[in-house]
Amino acid sequence: MKNVNYKYLNILLLLGIIYLLFLLKGIWLGAFKRIFSILLPFLISFCLAYVLYPFLKFLVSKKIPKFLSIFIIIAVIILIVGLTIYFVVPVFVTQAINLLSNLAKVSSDLAIKYNLNMTSFNKIIETLSTKIFQIIEESISTGSIFVILNSSIGYLSNMVIIFIVTIYFLSDMEKIRSWLKKYLIRTNNKRYLLLDNIDREIYSYLKGLGIFMVIQFFEYTFLFAIIGHPNFLLIGVLACITTVIPYFGGIITNIIALIIASVVSIKVFILTLIITLVFPNIDGYVISPKIYGKTNQLPPLLTIFVVSAGGALMGLTGIIIAVPLTIILMAIYKSYKNDINSKLSFKKKV
Repeated sequence: MKNVNYKYLNILLLLGIIYLLFLLKGIWLGAFKRIFSILLPFLISFCLAYVLYPFLKFLVSKKIPKFLSIFIIIAVIILIVGLTIYFVVPVFVTQAINLLSNLAKVSSDLAIKYNLNMTSFNKIIETLSTKIFQIIEESISTGSIFVILNSSIGYLSNMVIIFIVTIYFLSDMEKIRSWLKKYLIRTNNKRYLLLDNIDREIYSYLKGLGIFMVIQFFEYTFLFAIIGHPNFLLIGVLACITTVIPYFGGIITNIIALIIASVVSIKVFILTLIITLVFPNIDGYVISPKIYGKTNQLPPLLTIFVVSAGGALMGLTGIIIAVPLTIILMAIYKSYKNDINSKLSFKKKV
C-alpha cells in the first residue's frame, strides 16, 4: 500500500465522477433547471433587496420609520419605471421598428456606396421577415396565441412574486445580515471576514455598475442626439444595457451606430466615428476609475477571458454573472492565499 500514489488516485476518481455526471446529465440537468426556475424569482428578489438595503439604511438613519422608508423606496422605483415606460419606451420602440423596417434600405445603400454584394444579406432579411409573419399567422389561426398569453401571464405572475418577496426581504435584511454575522463569528471568524469582504466588493461593483449604466445612457443619448443620429435613443439604451458586458458591449454598440450613420450622411458618419473613438477612452480611463475607485480592478485579459467563458457555458446569463462571480472567487483566493502558499511550501519541503 505504500507504493500507491493517492494523488493520482484522487485525480482518477475525480475524473470518473465528472464523466459519470456527464453521462447522467439528462437526469440531473433537467431537475436542476426545474429547481432553478422555481428559485429564480426568490434569487432575483434577494439580489434586489440586497442592492436596495443601503438606501433603506440611509433613510432609517435619518429617523424615518422603516415601513415608511420601504414605501418611499418602492414608490421611487415605480415612479422611475413608469416615467421610463411613458417617455422613453415609445420613442425607443419607434426607432427600433424604423430600423428593422429599413434594414433592406440600409443594405442597398451600403451596397451602392461601398460597392458591396449584399444579396445574401437581403435574402436573410427577407427570409426572417417571412418567418415572423408566418409564425404570427399560425399562432392566430391555430389558437397558439393562448400559449403566448399564458406565457405572458406566467411572466406577470413572476414579476408580482418578485415585487412582493423583495419587500419582505428588504424589511428583514437587517435581521438576515445580523444573524449571519453572529453565526459566522461564533463558528469561524475568518469566514465572517471573508463574507464581509465579498459583501463590500460585490456592493461596490453593483453600485458602480448602476451609476455607470445611467451615465452611459444619458451620455450617448445626448451625444448622438446632438449630431443628428436618427437612432440616438436606441444607441443610448444599447450603450446602457451593454455596459454589463465589459469591452464587447461597447464595441457592439459602436458598430451598430456606425453602420446606421454610414447610410445617413458623411457628416453624421464622421461625427459618429469621432464619438466612438474618443468617448469610450474617456469612459475607460477617466469616468470608470472615478466611479469604481480601486476596488474590483480585474485585469483586462482576465475580464475578457471570463466573459468569453461565461458566454460559451451559459449564454447571456453567463456573460452577465461572469464578472461578479470572478470578483467573489478573487476575494476567496485573496483570503486563503497565505494558507495555500504555506501548504504548498510545506509540501515542497517534505
